[in-house]
Amino acid sequence: MMLKGKGVMIVLAWIFWSGCSTKVDDEGKYSGPLFSENIRATEARTPQEELAGFKLPPGFEIQLFASEPDIQKPMNLAFDAQGRMWVTQSFDYPIPAAMGKGTDRITILEDSDGDGRADKFTHFNDTLNIPIGLLPLNDGVIAFSIPNVYKFNDNNNDGKQDNQKVMLGPFGYTDTHGMVSNFIRGFDGWVHACHGFTNDSRVAGADGDSIRMISGNTFRFRIDGSRVEQTTFGQVNPFGLAYDESGYIYSTDSHSSPLYQLIIGGDYPHFGKIEIMAFGPDMKPLVDEATALCGITYYADGIFPMEFRDNLFIGDVINSRVHRYSYVNQGSSPVGKSEIDFVKSADPWFRPVNIKLGPDGAIYISDFYNRIIGHYEVPLGHPQRDKNRGRIWRITYKGKQHARKNLLTATTDELISILDDDNLTIRFAAANQLVDRIGPAAVDAVGKVFNNKDLSVRQYVQSLWILQRLHALTPDLIQKSATHASELIRLHTMRILGEEKSDREKVYPMIVQALEDKDPHVVRAAVELLMKYPEMSSLESVLTVLNETPATDSHLIYTAKLCLRNLLRNEPLLIEVASKEWKPGEVVFIESVLVDVYSRDAGIFLAKHMAQNPLQGQKMGLAYQQIARFAPPENLDAVIAEASTQSGLDVDVATSMLRGIRQGIAQRGGKESATLQKWGAIVAESILKKYPSGFTPITEETISRQKFAADLAGDYKVASMVPFLEAFLMKGSQDHLDVKAAAFTALSKISPEKSIELAGSLLNDSVPLGLRKKVATELGKFSDPAANKVLASVKNAPADLQSAIAVSLASSSEGKGMLFDKIKKGEFSARILIEPSVEERVLLNITRNEQKTYDELTTNVGEISKEKEALIEARVKSYEASHVSSIQLDSGRAVFNMYCNACHQRIGVPSIGPQLNGIGARGARALTEKILDPNRNISEAFRNYTIKMKDGKVLSGIYRREEGAVMVFADLAGKEFSVTKKDIQEKKASRYTIMPDNFGTTISEDDFNELLTYLINS
Repeated sequence: MMLKGKGVMIVLAWIFWSGCSTKVDDEGKYSGPLFSENIRATEARTPQEELAGFKLPPGFEIQLFASEPDIQKPMNLAFDAQGRMWVTQSFDYPIPAAMGKGTDRITILEDSDGDGRADKFTHFNDTLNIPIGLLPLNDGVIAFSIPNVYKFNDNNNDGKQDNQKVMLGPFGYTDTHGMVSNFIRGFDGWVHACHGFTNDSRVAGADGDSIRMISGNTFRFRIDGSRVEQTTFGQVNPFGLAYDESGYIYSTDSHSSPLYQLIIGGDYPHFGKIEIMAFGPDMKPLVDEATALCGITYYADGIFPMEFRDNLFIGDVINSRVHRYSYVNQGSSPVGKSEIDFVKSADPWFRPVNIKLGPDGAIYISDFYNRIIGHYEVPLGHPQRDKNRGRIWRITYKGKQHARKNLLTATTDELISILDDDNLTIRFAAANQLVDRIGPAAVDAVGKVFNNKDLSVRQYVQSLWILQRLHALTPDLIQKSATHASELIRLHTMRILGEEKSDREKVYPMIVQALEDKDPHVVRAAVELLMKYPEMSSLESVLTVLNETPATDSHLIYTAKLCLRNLLRNEPLLIEVASKEWKPGEVVFIESVLVDVYSRDAGIFLAKHMAQNPLQGQKMGLAYQQIARFAPPENLDAVIAEASTQSGLDVDVATSMLRGIRQGIAQRGGKESATLQKWGAIVAESILKKYPSGFTPITEETISRQKFAADLAGDYKVASMVPFLEAFLMKGSQDHLDVKAAAFTALSKISPEKSIELAGSLLNDSVPLGLRKKVATELGKFSDPAANKVLASVKNAPADLQSAIAVSLASSSEGKGMLFDKIKKGEFSARILIEPSVEERVLLNITRNEQKTYDELTTNVGEISKEKEALIEARVKSYEASHVSSIQLDSGRAVFNMYCNACHQRIGVPSIGPQLNGIGARGARALTEKILDPNRNISEAFRNYTIKMKDGKVLSGIYRREEGAVMVFADLAGKEFSVTKKDIQEKKASRYTIMPDNFGTTISEDDFNELLTYLINS
């Protein structure tokens, strides 16, 4: 039962746990199998039992601030001007309530006697729907609750909501584990927030100016809802924001990187997202962290020991711990370093979802205490999801803390003195009181602080921002601040100029001067300001910065490229740039960002300069893509002729150029000219002469080129290429399976009749099973009686080949009949009809008679889920009993490369599927469930689509993006393919993911054990 009351607390002697404990720590109790399972095997502990299992660095103490039943399922934390904590709680998560039926709540927590534990709880609102982000104000709170950001008013200051209004919305909430969250308010007075995974939102401020955010992004809005602005683009699922003293904002992301110092306007990685100009740099890559990071705080106070100050703390809800990071600057770029974890827990239910620096100097942790934290790893409605428990923990160093301050009643002079406080949280709160409550009346008093010769840098900075927010800055003060001896004051002055209306005559000279500053942070802020002045002198200044900045200063380089790109998005300036002569080095910088400028003039510039100053690698292809998409169509053949001449005998260069040109033409909805096709045929032949069948070594690059050559040969029906293509399909060929499949596809386009005949021999031969499956899949695109006949003639097909054949046959009415006949004859099992991929294709456009036959054939077929569950249990037991060595990972890596690598990557940005860094922390059972039953819980980001074309073909794949006149999807092999929008008859979301659901038969038991060993240990 729960222990409550002061008497109990005395009996418990104010239970604390300190890292100074002399007790010998057993590291094994903080990691291992108990922390690997998606459904924790342990039972819930009481708050006191959980408290006893924490480990912190020496000198640090952790205590229970609040727990159930006073608060339950806490998410985001925030502090108000009185020093009280506000917390959002959700019992409904992860399934939203019906509109108007929410029972989630916001509670105000108060520690009235200063003992470090909340003793007063006021439920502000208990009718909410998965509330996450919140920001307390003097007269209520701004908070997100599906589907809007609301202002909830407390008119009589009794801690209860009196009325509400929608500030922003509606926001998407398809995916409830990534929604609007983590509100912070800092120097600029705006509310900064995260927008989560998968969701698609278009929202506008009261000024009518709207933004659209798709999946991971960050944005900011004014506290009156008058305006909203997008601040960054990308990340997979950002869930945490924090300010530092310099005005930088830090973010953590579940999948791409644990640490970002965000660059305003930056573009960051996301699943399947193509890097165009460049991705914004991170501070460190994922290493030991799980891909489930939540909350971030920056320690800006003087209580913790020096080595813990200016550190970043991030919750890891899979590993049940709080990570700690330090960093050093290389120029203006922070380079993060993992330190010893700040908090470890012996309780696998510990789920730190939010972390905040309190005004008292303590760090507070929101613990969503739960057996289950995963969203798609476990059914959303799983009965073992805890709905009642939740804790908030408070961490101090040797019990030290600041006295509580009630800023709501503080005078102007008292608030101004607090601007010099050690604690950044309290300084922000004081600044907000001066702006929001005192208002213009504070201007004179704040202005006088600059007459104090002993004025501290931090009080100077805060006062400067307050005057900016009150529209009371004077030109003299700005000029004085821009040339101040303090680098930090100069830096913040540049940031403030970014918030002010442009006054070129007064401001521009200050920017030019700041570009010469000895401090790289000031230079970086000045470069950001140049975006507001789209003129030739700005562009030339940015080019100088790019030329002079060392490669180690990644954040300044990216900021400069971002500025250059944005300047060139100004059409008059771009026209002026195109008419000027540039040095070769300058041209390359300009070209490198024009690949992300979508305009006719960008295409013209690239067409003019690429021949003499070509970009390298992927950027070359992107440049020619822009040329083909935006340059005048009448100039395209000349560009193609020039490109073919420029590439000369270099097949690899020609391949990059040609790829880009073809994609650009598709994006503009154009047709490929005879000139292009002629060159394409030459390139295809050149590629296969350089990389013929049997070429070694087999690398990703050679595979890509061979496949591209096959695509060209097929699309242009190059009959002379048939011998080259047939060589890939000869018995004994060791070429890559994807190349073989591409060769067959090409042959089917050049000579459909011969390829159907060839398919018959391949499907019934002893060629690799993977090729047979791909051939069967390709035949399904024919919608041809002869193709159906070949498919139906296959004898003794293994189970996974049967599935491929069944899907292809089901693409036409005639094929459905053949499939049903094979089942009636006992050649195929009736169970195949309820395999997800087969079932969906069979039921597509099914007739009444076909439905009747389908129902008859599947009447006595047991539920596939029961068989899956039995298989999962058997495989888990087999793995646990196996003796695969964790240090012999080569065989497991080979299995991974064969079955998984097309869609997943172990390191770096994933091409199609989720990032797998840290996946081993989920344990054998969770991985087994995901591999063998991928359709159990599907993320919307990886849902398959069935695309019905106007010509009758049926395709399937994961939707990736739109590019002009085409939609881009990814197929089962992880390969992207484009479909012209006007040729699509219907695009329908599937009930299933693209991940195959037949790995139980495809991957042998021994191989499966090796695969698990690789995933868990590598």
